[in-house]
Amino acid sequence: YTGAADVAASKNDSGYMNAMKQVWEDVVYRNMYITGGIGSSGRNEGFSEDYDLPNEQAYCETCASVGMVFWNQRMNLLTGDSKYADVLERSLYNGALDGLSLKGDLFFYGNPLASSGSDSRSEWFGTACCPSNIARLVESVGNYIYTKSSDGLWINLFVGSTGSFTIEKRKIQVKQETNYPWDGKVQISVIPEKQTEFDLCIRIPGWAVNQPVPGDTYRYLDKSSETVSLILNGMPATYKVVNGYAVIRKLWKKGDVVMLDLPMPVQKIVAINEVKDNRNRVALQRGPLVYCFEHPDNNGKAMNIVIPDNTSFTAEFKPDLLSGVVELSSDAIVVNISGNGLSASTEKKRVSAIPFFSWANRGEGQMQVWMPRKIADVRLLSE
Repeated sequence: YTGAADVAASKNDSGYMNAMKQVWEDVVYRNMYITGGIGSSGRNEGFSEDYDLPNEQAYCETCASVGMVFWNQRMNLLTGDSKYADVLERSLYNGALDGLSLKGDLFFYGNPLASSGSDSRSEWFGTACCPSNIARLVESVGNYIYTKSSDGLWINLFVGSTGSFTIEKRKIQVKQETNYPWDGKVQISVIPEKQTEFDLCIRIPGWAVNQPVPGDTYRYLDKSSETVSLILNGMPATYKVVNGYAVIRKLWKKGDVVMLDLPMPVQKIVAINEVKDNRNRVALQRGPLVYCFEHPDNNGKAMNIVIPDNTSFTAEFKPDLLSGVVELSSDAIVVNISGNGLSASTEKKRVSAIPFFSWANRGEGQMQVWMPRKIADVRLLSE
């Protein structure tokens, strides 16, 4: 698909372009996991039928998520639409990054969204495409942050970085300072060699404006009232939104600074009824990161936790947890089986969730992304 998008761009062929858009909609609208992973079936390393998205049996090959980054970059370049960068970011931070251990020496081939306790990363595989693909993706992240034209500069990803470009035949430097994705504050400094007029186009992520994913398969259970803020040199910026980008056109000079503030409440995501494996279930997201519940943080279990719709979570950065992550915590319902296995009880307990990419770094055990909203939907595992 990446190659076909390249052909569409080089030939300016509307047939290729329309075909690529239709294929993309089929993949993203009906066959993509909330993590940005694709490929529900390991049997054919691909798709089965629309909305067939099992969690524990998900294939979601690491290579496929890497491919989603490549493909969506090309679609973004082809169309200038931010929805492709939204999917790129989702696949990058969740589906692909999950394929690599925190130490960088172990790899997932498939990336399930639930585990009964038998999943772990490996040092190598007989077919070793995933380690090499995730390695080249990590090395190439700088290619996806910025895009430019002769009279404009686009910021697609929010990464602490510096880039140098030629726009309007003048050298322009741009610098980002941010703690993203742990918080949504991004300082963008524009440093032209001479005063230059051009468009600065800053992506406003769909997740920040109440659309977690393009299409209608996934939605937030409750819409957030928090809004995106853009400040230019200490004053509210004047901009227009074009294809999902906030476009600021001005005569840029040294010392110009744009402050972007993306709200990052903890959001509950639900799927449409056609996704039968996620009926009456909820997933958590904060910023671009999808979260999961894992055994070390929840008394050795993850399958017995219930997240009712009125559950509210707090977010706290834990520098000593998993190399430093924001952890989500709340009081939720936990189902306990009696010692003789003949009865069950419930209690309220403190539960915690971690970013999906960071699971399976503390030994094998239970993990779950899509959590039951009611006790009736709990899947209990024997000890």
